[in-house]
Amino acid sequence: MPRRRADWLIGRLTAKTVVARALDDVFPGPWHPGALEIPSDASGMPYARIAPEAGGMAGFAPGERLPISVSISHTEGYALCAATCSGSATDGARRALGVDLGRSEPRSPGFVGTFFTPDEQGFLRDAPPRDRARRANLIWCAKEAVLKALGLGLTVDTIELSCLPGSGAADPAEWPLTPADDAWRPFVARCGPGLVPGGGTIRGVWRSFPGFVAALAGT
Repeated sequence: MPRRRADWLIGRLTAKTVVARALDDVFPGPWHPGALEIPSDASGMPYARIAPEAGGMAGFAPGERLPISVSISHTEGYALCAATCSGSATDGARRALGVDLGRSEPRSPGFVGTFFTPDEQGFLRDAPPRDRARRANLIWCAKEAVLKALGLGLTVDTIELSCLPGSGAADPAEWPLTPADDAWRPFVARCGPGLVPGGGTIRGVWRSFPGFVAALAGT
């Protein structure tokens, strides 16, 4: 569909711009989006490489996969991307990222009852009526971002995952990335043993835009 193709293109253009900036912080370029490709691996997760038709850059060969993690979300003409580099070209460790961008829209009681945990439902009930749709979509975006970071996507039961606001500002000592500005507020995702062996906690940030909400999680 033309609209889906347009959203896909906006997502890739956004990702190339973000990846170029992230690379330039670690591997001085100059990098430019036209020298990059953002394909997807067999699981559907995006990654970055030097475009095969481009010349080598910063010690990387044409077609070489870059030591950077990237996540993309796009909807209705808008896109969101996060990227982070490993420390060196030989460092194989890559942080896992997940981002999600969604329209802030009403969610039915059936949707909330099916996909949200009791604690999340309590968070919605405590909200003023005018804020319930925003809170519901913040929770849903956070779930999607965390599941992307875990490499699972919406293949698992979302009741295994509870996403609620964290306390205070996002602490760089506890969270692997730094948000672009303080409009991003922290949330804490508690994962059941069906997602992470023995359960576990993942930290992220979320925020509202006019008409939209977004979330970013990293491990």
